[in-house]
Amino acid sequence: MNEEDLSEVRAIIANSTLRSVDYYEVSARRNDGATPTEDSDQGRLTIEVQQRVDDTSFGIRLQATVVLPVGEATASVAGEYDLLNGVAPRRRALQLFANEVAVMTVLPYLREAIATITAKVFGEPVHFPIAERGEIALDVDDE
Repeated sequence: MNEEDLSEVRAIIANSTLRSVDYYEVSARRNDGATPTEDSDQGRLTIEVQQRVDDTSFGIRLQATVVLPVGEATASVAGEYDLLNGVAPRRRALQLFANEVAVMTVLPYLREAIATITAKVFGEPVHFPIAERGEIALDVDDE
């Protein structure tokens, strides 16, 4: 991130507010006949990042899917932001804000949703591994 990008991200931070954190899906399905402890460490986690933008607001949505021998769980959580003071950031700046700020704001809610629903349905919670900065991110426009 160059100085101009950093300045624009700081302007978004100063001129936006987190309006809400909304859940769009929290579900899990256990496979028939599977036992909750059956190969519980053998599975796949995917996290997708989506962004919505209009003239006065924007949102970031994270969707996690966990596939294990015991079953599958999905959670979708979005952070909704209002833009203040007539600020109209560039698309690139909003993408950088999403990657540097919004993903880390929404991720704990997504993590908790997956842990809670898998504990209820699979008998044990699934905890996300530690993610390195930038690992869960939108692609950023070149300019």
